[in-house]
Amino acid sequence: MNASVSVGQNYVAASGEAVSSLCSKCATELKVGAEFCHVCGRWAFGSELSRLMKTVKTAVVETDIETPVLICMLLAGIFALISLFVGIRMTPKTIAEWQIIQFWRIEWLLGAIAVLLLGVLLKKNN
Repeated sequence: MNASVSVGQNYVAASGEAVSSLCSKCATELKVGAEFCHVCGRWAFGSELSRLMKTVKTAVVETDIETPVLICMLLAGIFALISLFVGIRMTPKTIAEWQIIQFWRIEWLLGAIAVLLLGVLLKKNN
């Protein structure tokens, strides 16, 4: 590997293969057109957050979902997950404690349903 070559610069490796750049995490030579490093698995075109944002933008454009609707769907998913894990920290010793946990779950699920319905109402009819 050529140590004098900076990350992102195109060059020809010692083996004669065309290499587009070096991995920013492990400095392995990346082949031309590679999207991921074959050693560490890092995305070659930036950070994981930028990759996630690019994927979300592509999905939103392809599905034609408006931003408020997407936010409502994500909140509903988060509320549903919270309802699943709401009783983990507490071990009910009586029926009354068990019922309290179930009421908390019901409240979180009702919140998820309300936010999901809000997302449906915010959707524009095309």
